[in-house]
Amino acid sequence: MATNHARWIRNLEGASEPLVMLGNFAAGATQAIKRGEMLEFTGNTNTEWVPMDSDFAGAGNVAIANEEIKSGDRAGYYEVIVPRPGDVFEFPLAAECDIAYGAEVFYSDSETLATTGTDEVGNAVGQEHYPDKQGHLADDATGDAGTTIRTISYVRMTFTRAVSVYAKLQT
Repeated sequence: MATNHARWIRNLEGASEPLVMLGNFAAGATQAIKRGEMLEFTGNTNTEWVPMDSDFAGAGNVAIANEEIKSGDRAGYYEVIVPRPGDVFEFPLAAECDIAYGAEVFYSDSETLATTGTDEVGNAVGQEHYPDKQGHLADDATGDAGTTIRTISYVRMTFTRAVSVYAKLQT
């Protein structure tokens, strides 16, 4: 079930807010969109944003919906988040797992990512599910933090520059 979810978490390079721009959308009656959905710029012969699907064109055509477009809303310009280098987003995983920092993440649907697939969109960057920092045994013989990465159902990730519409803004 689609939900409205603010996906932008932070920027690893210090930006304090996401890069928000206006994007063209069809009338809401033909394509309702939830905040936080991954979008591709392929609608109506590459002039409108639509929810990403399995045949998305990942060459500089990806953004995130920054507001809900409801059934019946007018066609026109609405806010999108343009993923920049270092922007961290959080998405649910199609299947819970112990995803490691740097692992590739793949399209599953417009609001979900997977750890395997053919359409890579980015890399995992979260370490919130990692064990605590290990103590040096010679200095501290107390608890052992271990090496087990916990299983999670959401992944924090960055989009690859190649898939983000940001790549087109830099040319």
